[in-house]
This record gives sequence, C-alpha cells and structure tokens, in this order.
Amino acid sequence: MSSGSSRKRTVSWSESSLARESHATPSRLASIPSPARFVLVVLSSLTVSSVLFTFTSSLTAGDLGPISKHLEEWWEVAGLIGWRAIEVGLAWILGYDGRDVASFLFLTHMPTYSLLTFFYGIRPTSALITIGVTIASTALPFALLRRPSRVHDLSHTPADAIANRNILQDKTTTVLTTILAASIFTVVLYTSYATWLPARLVVHFEGLPDISAAHAGPAGFPALFLTLIPAGWAARDFLFVSSTGYSTRATQSASCQGLTGSICRNTWGKLSTKTRILISRSIVLALGIQLNTIVQVAGTVRDVSVEGAATWGAVWAFASVVTGAAFAWIEAVDGV
Repeated sequence: MSSGSSRKRTVSWSESSLARESHATPSRLASIPSPARFVLVVLSSLTVSSVLFTFTSSLTAGDLGPISKHLEEWWEVAGLIGWRAIEVGLAWILGYDGRDVASFLFLTHMPTYSLLTFFYGIRPTSALITIGVTIASTALPFALLRRPSRVHDLSHTPADAIANRNILQDKTTTVLTTILAASIFTVVLYTSYATWLPARLVVHFEGLPDISAAHAGPAGFPALFLTLIPAGWAARDFLFVSSTGYSTRATQSASCQGLTGSICRNTWGKLSTKTRILISRSIVLALGIQLNTIVQVAGTVRDVSVEGAATWGAVWAFASVVTGAAFAWIEAVDGV
C-alpha cells in the first residue's frame, strides 16, 4: 500500500469524523422539543446561578452586604427571581444564542455594578465575580441547548449564507467599531456627570457614600473610556455583528398582517432584514438596561428610590440607542 493512498484515507476519515461531529449536536438538540429546551434553559440558569452565588458569597459579602437591602417579604424575593426568569425567557424567545446572551446580560447589568463600583466603593473583583456568575449561569445553558447563530459560527456556515463576511472577520473593523461604541458610552456618561446627573444622584440615592467619580473633571475621561471598552465590545457584538451578517434587501415581514398590515408593509416591511434586526435589538437592549437597572438597584440597594434607579438606567439606555443609531449610519454610508 502506498503512503499517498494511506494519507488520503486518513484525511478522508478525519473529514468524515468532523462532519459527523458538526451534525451530531444539531441532531441531538433537534431531538429535544423546543418547549422542553425553553424550560430546561430557564430552570438550569436559575439553578446554576443559585449554586454559584452560594459558593462565591464569602468573596463578595463584605462588599455587598452593608449596602444591600434586607428583603423581609416573600414577594420581594419572588419578584427578583421572577425577573431573572423573565430575563432568561425573553432572551430564549427572541432567538438569542449563548454569545448574544453573554453580551446582552453584560450590558444590562453593567449600569448596576458600575454604580456600585464608582459610587459605593465595592471592590472591582466583587463586581466582576457577581456579573461573571450572572453571565455564565445563563450563557452556558444557552450554549448547550441552542445552536450558535450564523454570524457567530462563520467557520461552519456556507460562504453564501452570510452577508459581509469579510467585514465580520476584519480585525480593523472590529477594533474601530468597539472604540466607537465605547466612546459613545463614555461621552454620554461624562456629559451627564458634568451637567445634571450629580444633583439627581444626591437627591435620589440617600446616603450615597462617594460622589467624587462624578466630579473627576477632564482627567477622568480617559479612565472612564478604558473601563467602558468591554461595554463597547459587547455592544458591537450584540448590535453591529448580529445585523451586518444579514441581507440588505427588503423582505416582507411575517408580522405585517391584519388591519394594520398595509401601514406595516409600507414602513417596517420596506426595511432590510439587517436594519430590522438592528432596530429591534437596540430597542430591546435599551428596555433591558432600563428595566434591569430599576429592578436591581431599587430592589437590592439600600435607600435608593425607583426614580433614582430609573434616572441612572436612562443614561445607559440612551447611550445604547445612540450606539445603535451610529451603527445604522455606518451600515448605510458604507453600503454594508
């Protein structure tokens, strides 16, 4: 037997093995009914979150304990758990994969832990542990129970199934869009600090330990930008990547039915798939940031009013909408 034929058989066997492996996961997932996967992802996320928070509580209690609101009523605890279940369930219903969920949760929870780090003096390690547990406990079940989207699985997606593949794989574009998103968050926050936000924080956050971060002056701009680079990357992945990989052609939306179908077809229906994805994700992200900040801050931090939590969340929600608009402008100008 020649060495050449042996090598050919080896390569052929390797390729067939890879093919079997690539189809094994989808087939296993397909064997589980979608409603069952939905229940599994919600229950597993809540269970893993509870276990991880129990194991890490000794590392964060010294920081979070003194500022945490004591929940005396059962409905207060049930409300927080219920909101967590809604958050996970909504991500599943909207079709997000594990990477989408990681970016989404990072952005929706960042206002809370930024507030605690900047103004309540908790250690960055405590904030990172807490937000890390939140993301991992949700993203992992999604990664196990749902296939990654086409834009997040370029190596296993046919070339003609993804629009603008070269843009998605371009490192320079990745860096520039990340910097753009981080810059928008930085400018919105810095401008708010320099104008109206400190007064609102003092009024609605009773006994706020430290407000010096809001009065850092020009010297605080670079530091603020550096801390927001992860938010820029997450916003870029959740908004820009997920929309750029789809067609620029207008396709009729299945939702444009009924009495309002004509209006819908002449407005929403005329938008391209990627534009609809970008708009819908920007809205969902802004609402997620706003609602999660109200629930987490007003519901778990001592002496914070709902209005104060809503004010803080609105700053971040506005920044996310501006970021989405900037990405829409880039896609329109470059013909992406």
